[in-house]
Amino acid sequence: MRIVIAGVSGTLGRYLAKQLIKAGHEVVGISRNDPGISGLEFISHDLTKPLKLSGQSESIVINSAAVTKDGFSTELLNTNLAIAKNCLAISSGPQILVSSSSVYDLRKPSIQVSTNQATGMYPFLNSYSKSKFESEQIYVREERDAIILRPHALIGPDDQTLLPRVKGAIRNGVLRLPNGGRAMHEFTSLMNFSQAVVLSIDKFGTGWSGNITLNVSDGKATSIVDAIKSSLLPDSVSITSVPLPIAMAAGLFGELLAIGGREPNRSRYAISQLAFDRTYDLSHTRAFLGYAPEANPAF
Repeated sequence: MRIVIAGVSGTLGRYLAKQLIKAGHEVVGISRNDPGISGLEFISHDLTKPLKLSGQSESIVINSAAVTKDGFSTELLNTNLAIAKNCLAISSGPQILVSSSSVYDLRKPSIQVSTNQATGMYPFLNSYSKSKFESEQIYVREERDAIILRPHALIGPDDQTLLPRVKGAIRNGVLRLPNGGRAMHEFTSLMNFSQAVVLSIDKFGTGWSGNITLNVSDGKATSIVDAIKSSLLPDSVSITSVPLPIAMAAGLFGELLAIGGREPNRSRYAISQLAFDRTYDLSHTRAFLGYAPEANPAF
């Protein structure tokens, strides 16, 4: 099967490309930078600009492209929405949109949250979350055959999102976490997310058509502090607790200091992700795709 991966130079895009090529698929990758993957047909292109490809009319498109910077930025919002629209125009075939669990209301805990709880009727804590929600709405309004996947906290080899942010929060060998990092999270390994993507491709192969949104995670909750201790940080780092109101005030202050669209050193988005439980209802994902997440080797 011919598959187009938008954002192939990112951590997730590279991982998916390697897995799909290994499985025998013909894979076309689009991004500005060449990831140098053997067997990949690479096209260098800025996905904020329209792209017409010959011979791709029935290809499955996986949109894993997005700017993931924290903070508030009209430019980021417009960029991610432009990418969504341009990916839809690449092929008339089915699409897989990599969305995010950040489309839910992050001001409170997410306890076995179901996909219909992402209503957008609440303030988003950064432009990335808003862009993901609005990108989903574009796919729905277009009435395209699409499977929208919402992973939470993707982790795996060459992680360029979670680990760098955790390390960046360390001050003088101390990592201060709201409520001591006791919040329970269902992380999503690249291995399990790749399984969800492959099952989505197989679903299209059965002739299924429609538009559906699915949560994706490892299906097992781990506390933030245990996850950090087991896989992200050396033993030399000390973890201490900070009260949530103080942490949120520091996050707001960090946002106010981030001038001109810079990514804040601290934010309410980052604090809320560390402070509250994040678990997800996977019943529809299991039933629709046959998804069966494996134990995350990181924990």
